[in-house]
Formats: sequence, C-alpha cells, structure tokens
Amino acid sequence: MKEKIIGIIGGMGPEATIDLFTKIVKGIKVKKDQDHLRILIDNNPKIPDRTLAIQGKGPSPLPQLIQSAKLLEKAGADFIVIPCVTAHYYYDPLQGKVNIPILHIVTETVNHIKKRLKGVRKIGLIATTGTIQTGLFQEALSAIGINSLLLDPAVQKEWVMEAIYGEKGIKAIGPSEGSRYLILEVSQKFLKQGAQAIIAGCTEIPLVLKEGDIPVPVIDPISLLAQAAIERARGRKR
Repeated sequence: MKEKIIGIIGGMGPEATIDLFTKIVKGIKVKKDQDHLRILIDNNPKIPDRTLAIQGKGPSPLPQLIQSAKLLEKAGADFIVIPCVTAHYYYDPLQGKVNIPILHIVTETVNHIKKRLKGVRKIGLIATTGTIQTGLFQEALSAIGINSLLLDPAVQKEWVMEAIYGEKGIKAIGPSEGSRYLILEVSQKFLKQGAQAIIAGCTEIPLVLKEGDIPVPVIDPISLLAQAAIERARGRKR
C-alpha cells in the first residue's frame, strides 16, 4: 500500500511543532532515510493566538488555519495534523474547508485513555485557559465517565499560563527549569485532589513534564497524535 503524506499545520508554537515532527521521526523503526515518512510542514507562527481569540481579545485564527490547510492539501498532503490543542476549537469549520481528513488530537487522546487507562476516573488537566474554556477535553472525558480536575483560576493564570506565556515561559525561551518547576508544582496540586493521571493538554507542556516525573501517568497528546499519524500514513487500522 502506498504510504500517505503527512501535513502539519505548525507554528503554534514552533517548539511544539518540532516536538511532533521529532516524535513522528523517532516513532518509526528504519534502516535508511528512505524508510521514513514524507512530511510537509507549514510552520506559520503568524496564526493569531487561539486563547486570546476564544476570550474575545484577539482576531480569529481560523482564516490562517484554513490558508495553511489548503496550502498543505495543494502541496500533496493526504491528511493533516495540528500540534496545538486550542486550535481544535476550530476543527469543524476547518475540516469543512479541505477535502483531506484532519486528525483530532482530543479524540486520539480520549481513545487512548479508554483503551489503556481503564479504571481511571479522575484526570488533572494542564492546558491553556483557552482550551479549558472550550471544554474540549472535559466534554470528551465526561462522555467516557471521567471527571476532569481543573485548577483554581488564580493558579491557572499565575502558574500554568505563566509557564507557557510568561517572559520566561516556554513560548518565549523554550523549556526551562523555571517553567518545569511551575508545571511540576501544578501536578502536585492535582495529585492532592486525587488525580489518577494528568493530561499535558497544551502542546508545550510535554516539553517540561514527562512520564516518570510524577507517580501517575502523564498523558502526552502530541505523542498520541504522532502515533496516529504514523499509523494513518502507513495505512494501518487503529
């Protein structure tokens, strides 16, 4: 079966795009360059901020998301993946503008939880304020009987958003000990609430929080999206 070409709408942010690309590359056993999958990336950091748009404080990213998706489709991509959770708020209108499928990062994450983490009923959600306001994860988890644990708004702003968007946050300087400290502290707060697992629900979070850092599973949507992309590209049923 002919391998499919992966298209990535990137730039939201660039570090998360690199992370997805790396995980796709490293997720395949190869003997030579030619064994790797073909990947097209439109790394467009000019796409307006998703959280600000959802909060009514900035322009919609949808027009530029559509532009990137159409560009990838025209370039020959067979399907699209997006390494930005918050951007999936615009999934339905975006999918409606292209003729190739777009994998859904939340769907892939929830399917993994349903199959691999049976018995888990409380999951802490570390995500941008925009993602939390959309309810993307909460609704999908609730549908399979899982309660999403959320942070106090002050902690969300001063710890999570600072770790992602602050002057020394991941989007500004990349992963650092400072941002890692904030996210680890947030994880401890969830553990005290009884979290049985934690979702790294912003694609910058897996850069500073990894499996083994805390005594419960860390669910990395980027890794799951990478695996889904590999399987789709190789024509394997999930």
